[in-house]
Amino acid sequence: MGKFKWIGVLVVLVILFFVFDPFRGEPPNPKVEAQGKDIPTVQGSFCWDGLLRNQCVDKVYVDGLDMTKKSKPTVVSSNKKIDISFEDEPDSIEIVRWKDKQDAEKVTLTDDGVTAPKETGTYAYEIKAKWSNGDGQFAFLVKVD
Repeated sequence: MGKFKWIGVLVVLVILFFVFDPFRGEPPNPKVEAQGKDIPTVQGSFCWDGLLRNQCVDKVYVDGLDMTKKSKPTVVSSNKKIDISFEDEPDSIEIVRWKDKQDAEKVTLTDDGVTAPKETGTYAYEIKAKWSNGDGQFAFLVKVD
């Protein structure tokens, strides 16, 4: 019976090793959703200090538009809330909404979300988040109808 007990403890330790946040090698991806639909995100450049692995990864993206150029937009109604949350809340978040290269504006995160614009069109949202362990850049694409 003692042999099975040690195997159980070993399995739990292995699971913790791969799942537990201090062992994470990159920032947590945001969970983005609107009107009950998950909105996929693209990860950009990041630096992260994990317990076993520290790394900085530079992606070749210029901005949120560039990050989402291969993404399929998620359709969202105008003036609807887009929820943005992280498994591990960042210390700070900056969000920029892009309509085109000349039309970018900072938007405020309120109650863990942003409001979709009134105007129809396709918008890229770029998120820059910072934690004590590092920082990350993410983006997602919506089509307002």
